[in-house]
Amino acid sequence: MTSRRVREGVATGARPKVVKRLKPWLPRREKLERSRILRPFAHLIAHPTVWRFNRRGVARGIALGLFLGFLLPFGAQTLAAAALAFGVRANLPVAVLGTTVTNPFTFPFVYFVAYKIGQAILSLKAGADRMVLAPAPDTALGRAWEWIVTTLGPTYLGLTVFAVVGAAVGYLSVNLAWRLSVSGRWRRRRPVAARPGRPAT
Repeated sequence: MTSRRVREGVATGARPKVVKRLKPWLPRREKLERSRILRPFAHLIAHPTVWRFNRRGVARGIALGLFLGFLLPFGAQTLAAAALAFGVRANLPVAVLGTTVTNPFTFPFVYFVAYKIGQAILSLKAGADRMVLAPAPDTALGRAWEWIVTTLGPTYLGLTVFAVVGAAVGYLSVNLAWRLSVSGRWRRRRPVAARPGRPAT
């Protein structure tokens, strides 16, 4: 019986306490609607779908926010979140909050690690430098191409890995945490006499 109620609670979007605690940190609807940067997406921001705090919306919101936060540079993240939240039925304020995974304090570390990961994947130091960069002439275009291959390319490859893995982990974590919270709530609500191993009083 409890298992069925847990499934029903998860399916209907019963809110765990963590969502209520998270709300003060989320951007307010009025602020997003008044933003000049987001004005082209005002009709999407005003739609009720992107303001629903159910399990699917929050999970999709954190996945979308982490994906865009890692993949896009500052300034484009919130715009992309506003443009895409309605299409994927994600919670917009959660998505905007998720984009802050890269911020002025974290982005140097994130980008450095992303560069190292991308570099390892491409094995640039091992042989790609010689194969790709040797023919590049010593001109502005050649130096730009060298920078793209040796720095920008590995960095964005690493950021893409972060974006995909982060979105997947965020989505699965929200679903798991939501289910555990709803399950715990139902267990606390059960009468003492109904719990196994406890005699009725």
